[in-house]
Amino acid sequence: MTRRRRSKILPFLPFAALACSSTLEPRENVTLLVTNETCDTGTCSPLRILGFPDNQPATPGGFWSIELGVLTGASACLTLPATREFRVTEVPSGKTTTYRWTSADGLALGAQPVSEPQLLASPSTAEFVPASMEAWAVTLPGTGVASPHALCTP
Repeated sequence: MTRRRRSKILPFLPFAALACSSTLEPRENVTLLVTNETCDTGTCSPLRILGFPDNQPATPGGFWSIELGVLTGASACLTLPATREFRVTEVPSGKTTTYRWTSADGLALGAQPVSEPQLLASPSTAEFVPASMEAWAVTLPGTGVASPHALCTP
Protein backbone atom coordinates (compact mmCIF):
# COMPACT_ATOMS: atom_id res chain seq x y z
CA MET A 1 0.00 0.00 0.00
CA THR A 2 1.36 3.39 -0.86
CA ARG A 3 1.84 6.10 1.75
CA ARG A 4 -0.81 8.21 0.05
CA ARG A 5 -3.55 5.54 0.28
CA ARG A 6 -2.64 4.72 3.89
CA SER A 7 -3.14 8.36 4.94
CA LYS A 8 -6.71 8.26 3.64
CA ILE A 9 -7.55 5.10 5.62
CA LEU A 10 -5.82 5.80 8.95
CA PRO A 11 -8.05 8.70 10.09
CA PHE A 12 -11.08 6.35 9.97
CA LEU A 13 -9.56 3.51 12.00
CA PRO A 14 -10.34 5.00 15.47
CA PHE A 15 -14.01 5.32 14.48
CA ALA A 16 -14.12 1.72 13.26
CA ALA A 17 -12.53 0.51 16.52
CA LEU A 18 -14.97 2.60 18.56
CA ALA A 19 -17.96 1.15 16.69
CA CYS A 20 -16.75 -2.39 17.32
CA SER A 21 -15.93 -1.82 20.97
CA SER A 22 -19.40 -0.68 22.04
CA THR A 23 -21.19 -3.91 22.88
CA LEU A 24 -24.54 -4.20 24.54
CA GLU A 25 -24.60 -6.00 27.88
CA PRO A 26 -27.40 -8.46 28.75
CA ARG A 27 -30.11 -6.82 30.84
CA GLU A 28 -32.25 -8.43 33.52
CA ASN A 29 -35.92 -7.64 34.21
CA VAL A 30 -36.80 -6.47 30.70
CA THR A 31 -40.59 -6.46 30.51
CA LEU A 32 -42.84 -7.29 27.58
CA LEU A 33 -46.47 -6.17 27.49
CA VAL A 34 -48.33 -8.64 25.24
CA THR A 35 -51.78 -7.79 23.92
CA ASN A 36 -53.94 -10.76 22.88
CA GLU A 37 -55.23 -10.08 19.38
CA THR A 38 -57.73 -12.95 19.65
CA CYS A 39 -59.80 -10.90 22.12
CA ASP A 40 -61.26 -8.76 19.32
CA THR A 41 -64.29 -11.06 19.22
CA GLY A 42 -64.97 -10.68 22.96
CA THR A 43 -63.58 -14.05 24.03
CA CYS A 44 -59.84 -14.48 24.44
CA SER A 45 -58.12 -17.63 23.25
CA PRO A 46 -55.29 -18.75 25.57
CA LEU A 47 -51.91 -18.36 23.89
CA ARG A 48 -48.45 -19.70 24.68
CA ILE A 49 -45.99 -16.83 24.16
CA LEU A 50 -42.58 -17.90 22.89
CA GLY A 51 -39.27 -16.20 22.15
CA PHE A 52 -37.10 -17.50 19.31
CA PRO A 53 -33.37 -16.71 19.71
CA ASP A 54 -31.46 -15.53 16.66
CA ASN A 55 -28.88 -18.35 16.93
CA GLN A 56 -31.13 -21.17 15.74
CA PRO A 57 -29.38 -24.51 15.20
CA ALA A 58 -30.57 -26.79 12.41
CA THR A 59 -32.41 -29.55 14.27
CA PRO A 60 -35.11 -31.98 13.15
CA GLY A 61 -37.19 -31.02 16.20
CA GLY A 62 -38.16 -27.56 14.97
CA PHE A 63 -37.21 -24.16 16.30
CA TRP A 64 -35.49 -23.57 19.63
CA SER A 65 -37.84 -21.45 21.71
CA ILE A 66 -38.02 -19.95 25.17
CA GLU A 67 -41.43 -20.16 26.82
CA LEU A 68 -42.20 -16.69 28.14
CA GLY A 69 -45.65 -17.40 29.58
CA VAL A 70 -49.29 -18.15 28.84
CA LEU A 71 -51.62 -15.31 27.95
CA THR A 72 -55.21 -16.06 29.03
CA GLY A 73 -56.75 -12.58 29.05
CA ALA A 74 -56.62 -9.42 26.97
CA SER A 75 -53.02 -8.63 27.96
CA ALA A 76 -50.19 -9.69 30.25
CA CYS A 77 -46.86 -8.34 31.38
CA LEU A 78 -44.07 -10.90 31.00
CA THR A 79 -40.43 -10.72 32.05
CA LEU A 80 -37.85 -11.65 29.43
CA PRO A 81 -34.98 -13.80 30.71
CA ALA A 82 -31.45 -12.38 30.79
CA THR A 83 -30.00 -15.62 29.42
CA ARG A 84 -30.94 -19.13 28.30
CA GLU A 85 -29.11 -22.17 26.97
CA PHE A 86 -30.14 -24.86 24.51
CA ARG A 87 -28.25 -28.12 24.15
CA VAL A 88 -28.17 -30.31 21.08
CA THR A 89 -26.84 -33.85 21.44
CA GLU A 90 -25.68 -35.61 18.30
CA VAL A 91 -26.68 -39.23 17.79
CA PRO A 92 -24.87 -41.64 17.89
CA SER A 93 -21.67 -39.79 18.95
CA GLY A 94 -23.21 -38.19 22.04
CA LYS A 95 -21.37 -34.93 21.33
CA THR A 96 -23.24 -32.01 22.89
CA THR A 97 -23.25 -28.46 21.54
CA THR A 98 -24.53 -25.67 23.75
CA TYR A 99 -26.19 -22.61 22.21
CA ARG A 100 -26.31 -19.60 24.53
CA TRP A 101 -28.67 -16.66 24.11
CA THR A 102 -28.68 -13.45 26.15
CA SER A 103 -31.02 -10.47 26.14
CA ALA A 104 -28.28 -8.58 24.24
CA ASP A 105 -28.91 -10.89 21.25
CA GLY A 106 -31.76 -10.91 18.77
CA LEU A 107 -35.14 -12.44 19.61
CA ALA A 108 -38.30 -12.90 17.53
CA LEU A 109 -41.67 -13.67 19.10
CA GLY A 110 -44.49 -16.05 18.35
CA ALA A 111 -47.74 -17.26 19.87
CA GLN A 112 -49.64 -20.47 19.54
CA PRO A 113 -52.78 -21.97 21.07
CA VAL A 114 -51.91 -23.81 24.28
CA SER A 115 -53.56 -26.95 22.85
CA GLU A 116 -50.91 -27.25 20.09
CA PRO A 117 -47.56 -29.00 20.62
CA GLN A 118 -44.69 -26.56 21.07
CA LEU A 119 -42.71 -28.38 18.35
CA LEU A 120 -45.01 -26.81 15.76
CA ALA A 121 -44.30 -23.24 16.94
CA SER A 122 -42.49 -20.68 14.83
CA PRO A 123 -41.70 -16.97 15.11
CA SER A 124 -44.08 -14.45 13.59
CA THR A 125 -42.59 -11.07 14.53
CA ALA A 126 -39.51 -9.23 13.41
CA GLU A 127 -36.40 -9.71 15.51
CA PHE A 128 -35.49 -7.16 18.22
CA VAL A 129 -32.78 -6.91 20.90
CA PRO A 130 -34.44 -6.95 24.34
CA ALA A 131 -31.50 -5.39 26.23
CA SER A 132 -31.55 -2.30 24.02
CA MET A 133 -34.56 -1.00 26.04
CA GLU A 134 -35.98 -1.80 29.48
CA ALA A 135 -39.51 -2.53 28.25
CA TRP A 136 -41.33 -3.59 25.09
CA ALA A 137 -44.89 -4.13 23.83
CA VAL A 138 -46.30 -6.36 21.10
CA THR A 139 -49.66 -7.67 19.87
CA LEU A 140 -49.84 -11.42 19.23
CA PRO A 141 -50.60 -13.52 17.32
CA GLY A 142 -49.45 -11.54 14.37
CA THR A 143 -46.56 -10.36 12.30
CA GLY A 144 -46.04 -7.13 14.18
CA VAL A 145 -42.94 -5.65 15.64
CA ALA A 146 -42.07 -5.35 19.32
CA SER A 147 -41.81 -1.65 20.09
CA PRO A 148 -40.32 0.24 23.04
CA HIS A 149 -42.85 0.77 25.83
CA ALA A 150 -43.14 1.87 29.43
CA LEU A 151 -42.30 -0.69 32.11
CA CYS A 152 -45.18 -2.93 33.13
CA THR A 153 -45.62 -5.01 36.28
CA PRO A 154 -45.52 -8.79 35.82
